[in-house]
Amino acid sequence: MDLVCGGESSEERGSRGQVGIGTLIVFIAMVLVSAVAAGVLINTAASLQATAENVGKESMDRVVNGVEVVTAAAHITPEVDNDVENGTVDTIRLWVRPRPAAGDINVSRLTVKWVGDEAGTTLTFAGETPTAPSTASDAHTTFNASESIGDGDHILERGEEFILYLNVSQIESQDSDPTNLVTLRPGDRATAELTVATGSTSATYLTVPDYTGNATYVPL
Repeated sequence: MDLVCGGESSEERGSRGQVGIGTLIVFIAMVLVSAVAAGVLINTAASLQATAENVGKESMDRVVNGVEVVTAAAHITPEVDNDVENGTVDTIRLWVRPRPAAGDINVSRLTVKWVGDEAGTTLTFAGETPTAPSTASDAHTTFNASESIGDGDHILERGEEFILYLNVSQIESQDSDPTNLVTLRPGDRATAELTVATGSTSATYLTVPDYTGNATYVPL
């Protein structure tokens, strides 16, 4: 009588063991690849988040931190016999204050981009605080500034106002010679773009009105 053994042979068991080890190796490899991929994704997400935060902060700074022009006025230089009606505009004053949610603004780092009929140039702070437009040799490339409301420094804070003085007759002539002037007359237009250190820009559009009477200053 022959006995039949239902068990697996050693060869069959070895083959199945090899298959099991191979499957385990593949599984471990997949786990390692997934871990590496997860690490890359986490690092990428962190980098993107940091970039988004920086971009958001810069965007907020550009929108929030800046100045706004409260009032703009032109000074009229009368012709002979104090004839104001035939006079010309030689200087402009801009009253500025911080935007409602802006932080402190260093006026000495403020720039003014002037675009007029005759010239387009960027003006920088003259480095002084006189209460009149500059007549120096660099008056065509600089502006003066002084506080009308504040504590006496160059920092524009909430509740404070500065007056910016522009010698537009020399700015328009783009010449350091004070005798070579290009003044503004009624109907002339210009744009003044004020940019703070953070990059926020405010544009003010100026138009010289018809002036009559004996007015020395006219609103723009």
